[in-house]
Formats: sequence, C-alpha cells, structure tokens
Amino acid sequence: MKTKIQLYDTQIRQDEQGRFCLNDLHQASGGESRHRPAYWLSNQQTQELIGEISKDGFPSILTKQGLGTFVSKELVYAYAMWISPKFHLYVIRTFDRAVTNQNSTALLPDFSDPVAAARAWADAKEGEQRALLDSKQKSEQIESMQSYFRHGMSAPQFVKGLNGANSSQINDFLARKGWVYKDKYGWRVTSRARDVYLTEENTQVAEHGQEVRIFYKPVLLQKGAAKIYDWYMKNQLPMKANWNGNFKQDKTVA
Repeated sequence: MKTKIQLYDTQIRQDEQGRFCLNDLHQASGGESRHRPAYWLSNQQTQELIGEISKDGFPSILTKQGLGTFVSKELVYAYAMWISPKFHLYVIRTFDRAVTNQNSTALLPDFSDPVAAARAWADAKEGEQRALLDSKQKSEQIESMQSYFRHGMSAPQFVKGLNGANSSQINDFLARKGWVYKDKYGWRVTSRARDVYLTEENTQVAEHGQEVRIFYKPVLLQKGAAKIYDWYMKNQLPMKANWNGNFKQDKTVA
C-alpha cells in the first residue's frame, strides 16, 4: 500500500514499488539550484549510502525518463538532511504522521455482528498459526544451512549440494547481484560484498622466467551462504533443466 505524502503544497509522487520522487522533494524544499538532486547524488557519501541500502537486494533508486528520479524512504530522509535541518525534521514528521494516519484508518470488524466477530477471530487465529509455521520453517532452513555450510567453501561448491541448483551458473548470477566480477585471471569479490558475503583467498604462482601471478578464489562467508540458501528456497537461483522441483540438500560437499 502506498503512503500519500504532501510536503507543503507539493504532492510527492510514488512509483509502483513505493519509491518517492526526488524531483518533487526538491520542489517542495524551495527548488533552489544548489539543492538539485544531481548534486546530492554525485556526493560520495550518498553513493556509499545507496550501496549499503542496495545490499538488501531492492533497488533503492531508479530514474525514469520524463518522470524523474525515484528513491527509497531512507534516501528521502538523507536528501532532506542534506538540504537543511529544518526541512529534514519536517520531512520526518510528515512521513511519520502519514503512516500513523494510515494505520488508524484501517478497517475494524463490526464486533456487534456475531458472524463478523467470529470471522475476525478465525482470521486472527489463522494468522497466528501461519506466523508460527513460517517461523518454524525459517528456523529449520537456518539450521539446515548451518549444518551444511563449511568454512572455505566457494559459491559453486556450496550450490553443488543444493538439489537442482546449477553450480556452473552461480558466479554469473552473483555477478548480476553485484557480489563478484571477472578479471583476466578469474572471479574477484566486489568491495560491496567483501567481508559481508564473501572473502578472498589468494595463491601466488611463479612460472620460470615470468613475473609472479596472484590468483584469487572467492570464498563464502556464513552470511553469504545464508543469502544464497534463501534465494534457493525462494526458487530464485539458476536451476538445472532436469530439476525435479524438490528443495533439499543432495549431499555434503567437503
């Protein structure tokens, strides 16, 4: 559900994913040239913040031709703070008030109607049971992943033991996620994924009459393994054509 936001006399547009239009915020702040979104976006600190937010897998910024640049709520707050403390506080309070009003207008069942009251009670119980089941399944998935994960594993080694997952395509998949990139000697870990999802082991190779070459091997950290396992359980990894549709661990990879 989208949250309608109006700052002063300016209605802040949202895209389909709920991101907010940065150009509308600029207009609401007074539209000064020195506060143009492009200047803020070119700031190194802004780029680092965008990188951190994007680690969650959701694009925090998207520019749409003819419509403007749309950003997540975290970037809205950061942009407002860059403009001025006064505008920052106003934006925070406006967003908080909009969320509070939205929650307070949620429809409640008519408890004077026995049928509606019974349905509401049944829905609440069903929600509780679903939450308990989801929590139990999540705990089992984490326990299963932790018992399978071994320190020193590469991503292809880890994926090899997941039934149906295509280990030969996992590095290309991780490259699209911004975890790794390829240089002339092989796969390397990106700065945004380093020491968060992956680390690197290096090997020096000295051939006769040639300079020493350093080869790198991306190695999974537990958080990275957990993220890959989560993608697997959500059927988001590249899968083999002959996969039988079962999500399970085929075997333990040493």
